[in-house]
Amino acid sequence: MTPQQIELFKNAVAFLLTLMVLSYLIGDNPLYRIAVHAFVGVAAGYATVVILQSVLVPRFIELFRLVNRGIEQQDWIPFALQVIPFAFGFFILLKAVPGIAPLSNFAMAHVVGVGAGLAVGGAIVGTVFGQLQASWVNPLAAGDISNVILVGAQVLFGFVGAAAVLLYFSYTGKPLPSGRGERWRIMVPAAWLGQGFLAAGLATLYAGAVAASLAILVSRVEFMYLFITGPVVDEVLKLVGG
Repeated sequence: MTPQQIELFKNAVAFLLTLMVLSYLIGDNPLYRIAVHAFVGVAAGYATVVILQSVLVPRFIELFRLVNRGIEQQDWIPFALQVIPFAFGFFILLKAVPGIAPLSNFAMAHVVGVGAGLAVGGAIVGTVFGQLQASWVNPLAAGDISNVILVGAQVLFGFVGAAAVLLYFSYTGKPLPSGRGERWRIMVPAAWLGQGFLAAGLATLYAGAVAASLAILVSRVEFMYLFITGPVVDEVLKLVGG
């Protein structure tokens, strides 16, 4: 096959898969399910190959290299760094066994704790401190007071919104005779404000998701139009003429 034919074949497959996904507009059907299953299967297979090639195999090779060389005193640290992830992975796999599933709790706690710590630390150091430096420190050094005031108001607004949303999820209060709970009166306005911020945030995220989906839809429709009016017509004319 020529490179042009290979490219045409790939575009034809993409065209058919796009049609199969868009067929969901007329209802759930086997074509849509085949396309979704193919996507999930390819994504899972790709992720598995990447994990094996980029994570597990290199670590196994490094571990065997350290073992074959003989673990000298100065090699205990790199050897431990290679063994610990495999040990944690083994204990996490034990979660699938009902009788000994609790043995995986400490490994899961470590993974969740480290992940949360890295996320919070990255957000504070990389985002909050970076924004403060860019919005306050640099403008103050340049003498731009108006920008400092504007950004300070934005930061204050964001802080109030975050605090109000956190207070909205606070369920402490006084018990009622019926057994239900009631918020402390001082918390009610903050809860209302937090509910408003939460609704605005979710609406913004939903609007962004809809806009992104529409952009993808327009892109796929444009691809289908160009595919039909371009390569397909040319190939059909070639076949008819030949």
